[in-house]
Amino acid sequence: MKTSHCTPLHVPIQAVDLEEWIFSLSDEDYRAASPQHRAAGVTRSNGIRGTINVESIGGMLIIQHYREVTSGAQGFELLSERSRVYLFHVVPVPARVRWTMAVEPGRNGDSQLRCTVELTLSFFLRLLAATAATPFFIRRHVRNETPGFARDIERKHAARQFAKD
Repeated sequence: MKTSHCTPLHVPIQAVDLEEWIFSLSDEDYRAASPQHRAAGVTRSNGIRGTINVESIGGMLIIQHYREVTSGAQGFELLSERSRVYLFHVVPVPARVRWTMAVEPGRNGDSQLRCTVELTLSFFLRLLAATAATPFFIRRHVRNETPGFARDIERKHAARQFAKD
């Protein structure tokens, strides 16, 4: 299951630093980006940065333990090899989740933010997920959170600009 969404980002591409943004994202800012976001925190283990994200999507509670794969100003890739998906918020099942985000050139000096989430489940769980309309809920969630993330990046950019003046 893989889905992407792209949304306008009203910040010049050269002013965006997604690496700084993701590894300084507060729990409050994460929750403000989507009504399905429950909690988040930044981690560091054995010198590797990561995040822990908790979401409630389509009757499932999802806890991701992301670790940094790559990151830079223009994008990042995080991988959670040991996510837990709680079906109906009760039954825990393992999942693998890859989350990438990238800033791309846009129009008139603006840029675009692309968010991609890839969820890997066992065959049985894919079958169960399809029955529960999970692909629909994941697509809807990514379409919802991407503009929320863009608003957070824009707000932080405006605050930096204000502080400079």
